[in-house]
Order: sequence, then C-alpha cells, then structure tokens
Amino acid sequence: MRILLFCSLLVMFVACTHPVQQVPIDRKALVSRNNPQFSAFDSLASLSVGNGEFAFTVDVTGLQTFPDAYKKGVPLGTQSQWGWHSFANMDGYRHEETLSEYDFGRGHKELYAVQSQEDKRQKNASDWFRANPHRLHLGVIGFEWGDEAVISDVTRISQTLNLWEGEILSRFTWKGNDFDVRTVCHPAQDMISAHIDSHLHTGIKLHFPYPTGIHTDNACDWDANDKHSTEVLKQDTQSAVLKRTLDSTVYYVELKWEGKALLKEKEKNYFVLLPQEDTFSFSCAFTVNEPDQLAALPNFSEVESLAKNHWASFWEKGAAVDFSHCTDPRAKELERRVVLSQYLLAIQCAGSTPPQETGLTYNSWFGKYHLEMIWWHQAWQPLWGHPELLSHTLEWYKTVEPIAREVARRQGFDGIRWMKMTDPVVWRHLPV
Repeated sequence: MRILLFCSLLVMFVACTHPVQQVPIDRKALVSRNNPQFSAFDSLASLSVGNGEFAFTVDVTGLQTFPDAYKKGVPLGTQSQWGWHSFANMDGYRHEETLSEYDFGRGHKELYAVQSQEDKRQKNASDWFRANPHRLHLGVIGFEWGDEAVISDVTRISQTLNLWEGEILSRFTWKGNDFDVRTVCHPAQDMISAHIDSHLHTGIKLHFPYPTGIHTDNACDWDANDKHSTEVLKQDTQSAVLKRTLDSTVYYVELKWEGKALLKEKEKNYFVLLPQEDTFSFSCAFTVNEPDQLAALPNFSEVESLAKNHWASFWEKGAAVDFSHCTDPRAKELERRVVLSQYLLAIQCAGSTPPQETGLTYNSWFGKYHLEMIWWHQAWQPLWGHPELLSHTLEWYKTVEPIAREVARRQGFDGIRWMKMTDPVVWRHLPV
C-alpha cells in the first residue's frame, strides 16, 4: 500500500514538474482563416485599408467606383486625422454665446453649452459650434465607367481582405472585361496604392466633394461645385500635384503612376487618369502641407512590401488566441470577431487623436471624436501587447490638459474635466 501511494505521488510530482509541451500558435494560419471574403455585392460589406492616421474604404472593385451604392450601408470614406473643415461663421458666433448657467445644488453655478429653444441666437450659435469643424472626405478614387454604370454590371466577384498582409485582392468582370486589382495603404503615410490588370485600359477617377456638415453621413455634397476648387499645381508624364481649396481649408493630393497615362480634367473638381497599358499602378497621397516638388511617392511594389512587413510585425507581436480546438459552436465566430476587431481598430482608431465612434470610415457626430470611445476602441491595445498604438493618442491629452482645466474651473470644479464630443479646433480656440 505504501509503495502504491509512493508511486502515485511520484507520478503526480513528475506530471506537475514536466508539463505537456505547448505548441506555439500558428499566427499566420489563425489570422488568414479569418480573412473576409465576398462573392457578391453587399452594401454592408465594404473593406478598408489604413494605418490609424488614415483609412480608405472600397467597394467590390477594390476602389471607390460606386459610392452611391454603399451610401446607406457602410460608406466608402477617405478620411484622415488632420482633415477638417468649417463653414464660414457669417454671423460671428462666439463660443461664450452657447453657454447657459445651471444650479445643480452643488454650491455653485455651472456653465454648459446648450441648444436653447427660447434664445434663437444661442441655439444658432450652439448649432454652428456643434457642426464645425467637421471631418472631411478627402476624395473618391474609383474606376471611370460613366454615369450610366451600375454595380449590377460587376459580375464574377471574388474579393478578399488579406489581413496578414493588409491587402485587398479584388477580381471581377465588368461588361465582359476581367479585372484584377490589388489595393494597399502605406503604413506611415496618408497614401493608398493600387495595381490593376485589365485589357480595358479604363480610367481612374479622382472626384472631390464638398462637405455636408451633417450629423451622420458620408460627408459628400456633390451639388456644391461652386464652393470649392481643385487645381493642378504641378504635372509631368508620371505624376501630378493637385491643390484643394474649401473655404479656408487647403490640402494637397499627390499622384504618381507607372506606365503611360494621361491626367485630364473632366469637370470642376473631377479628374480622370487614363492609362494606356494593360498593367497599370498608381499611388495617391493626401497631405496638409504643400509638396516642394512633383510627387516623389513610392511605387506600388514598394508600398505593398512596406504594408506586408508592417502587418506581419503587427500580428506576430502581442497576444493571440486560437479557438480552433474549441468544440463550442460559437467559437469560430468569436475567433473571427477577435481577429477582425484587432485589424479594424488598428486602422481606424489608433491615431494621434481620440477616435470618433465610426473610426475613419464615415462621419458620426460630424466626425468629431468622443472621449468616452477611447475605452471601447483603445483599451485593448496595451492589454493585448500593443501599447505603442495607445501612446499615439495619449500625447493628445497632454496638449489639451490646460484647456480641460479651464473647462473644470469654468464649471466650478477643481482638477480636469474632459468633454464628451470635441475636435482639435475647438480646443485651440477656447480661452485659457
């Protein structure tokens, strides 16, 4: 009996001190089996590439050919952290006009911005500051197939978002012509790059909207061409620089292409790049600073390589969870959501300012960021081993800390009081 007990204890000891060897997670297999794939048009199934500061959302063509078809689904946005616009303040509204005093029984009066129904000027002032500034849609980039083209003309769709490499692969047929499109985003610049194989030599449109200033929409007003302009600053046989002017807002679009092509102005704020070869690539960057020279952008192969390295490094670092051995029928869907959420939040909500509710896809709350959303969209980053993503945003809090103290003081509190919905311009112009 004692020998049996001794042997049993020995077996338990060995089992505890020599655990079964753990097999490392095959991260590439984990990520790749959750690649989104589509074989038909779905207005809720647009795909995005991005880098946290900039995001570009595409339709089944791998570009933004049919933005109207996605307008009531997940819109095809081109948005950045720096791209903001304000309508002219024609009535000279001042921020202090939006404030009203309230007594909540805390021993002091508190000032809050309100949309008064009794004071028309105060309501108008509050409405103006609430809507301005608003985030910009920087421009639609898609195939130029004419006004009569409809998305039902696109057939034999096969589209995949390669999460491991950060690349959208789109194969389809349009009116008997086969297309093979690869779309990537530069990991450190506000730039997309695309490679197109097609015998059709179809044009690439660059169509620029005026902002709507509406609470929730795709931020595209196509009926206000007289309120903004797009001019060619520089151009040669392989590149061009465009200047965008919307009231007091100015930004630039840099374009570079490989192979023979012609850039032509179709109409105001609407340009078409016409390739002359079956294989065609281009890069398009958006910037708030005027380029010193013609677009010295990397070509598609360079951007594709940079994106691959960036995303492989992202997935290889930090935490990973493999649900493939779980027998619960919900496990597969949970794994998909875990993987895809990391990608989406990294491209949409890991920038130099706090995220808006809808990331960099389309505008909600006028595109402004909500300071409670940092918990929903960014708390996972340090917990899953990506603290560098959160560090980008935390720097913003340091710059606006004096204003947050002033807000608290104005309302009769000590310390710091963060606002719920705000933007970079309001913080800069509130009195300190």
